[in-house]
Amino acid sequence: MMIWGKDSIRESAPWMILAYHDIAGKVRMHKTKKQVVQLLRQDSPLWIDLGGGNSPRPGWLSVDLTPNCDIYWNLACGLPFPSASVDRLYSSHLLEHLTFEEGNRLLLECRRVLRPGGELSVCVPNARIFVESYLGLVSLPRDMFGGTDAYFETTAIDSLNYVAYMGEHHKYMFDQENLNHRLEAAGFVDVEARPFDDSVDLLSRRAESIYARGVAPK
Repeated sequence: MMIWGKDSIRESAPWMILAYHDIAGKVRMHKTKKQVVQLLRQDSPLWIDLGGGNSPRPGWLSVDLTPNCDIYWNLACGLPFPSASVDRLYSSHLLEHLTFEEGNRLLLECRRVLRPGGELSVCVPNARIFVESYLGLVSLPRDMFGGTDAYFETTAIDSLNYVAYMGEHHKYMFDQENLNHRLEAAGFVDVEARPFDDSVDLLSRRAESIYARGVAPK
């Protein structure tokens, strides 16, 4: 008799593991819709951290697909909030993991769910400094390339390979001009570069990051 333990399933029928996680994810997302209804009934500002993982910032609710996030949701499916229902949105090092089209769709969703006058604040890697490193204009310390295996350290071009691809995880590069433009193109107003904010931004990523904010039109 075959014993259907986790290890035996992984070896003999890996598709069952994938199917299980797919179904479990859909069930949890269905529960999220009910959770959002409850959140909207509360008389308190709704601050949403997109892609915030298991460690949301104080006062923020993280939306992600990680086990211990606050709101379990696939951002490729839009945002699970009604129009004009969220007070603030934040994302850190998320947009560079999306294609141009995917990023545009998410930014449009951000504008949709924000209340008039609500703020979107974003943070992404600054591709410009890695371009300048490739050109020999600046010298970047090794820790700027993180503790990943995405930096190959062969020749100067790997500065660009790092920020452009990040081991196949990155799909788009930003500089400050482009980041601001993307927010404006999505319909945000009063778009501007913003300074580092230690209440939400990670100090460990300050040197490699650029920041911007935009406001949902009234």
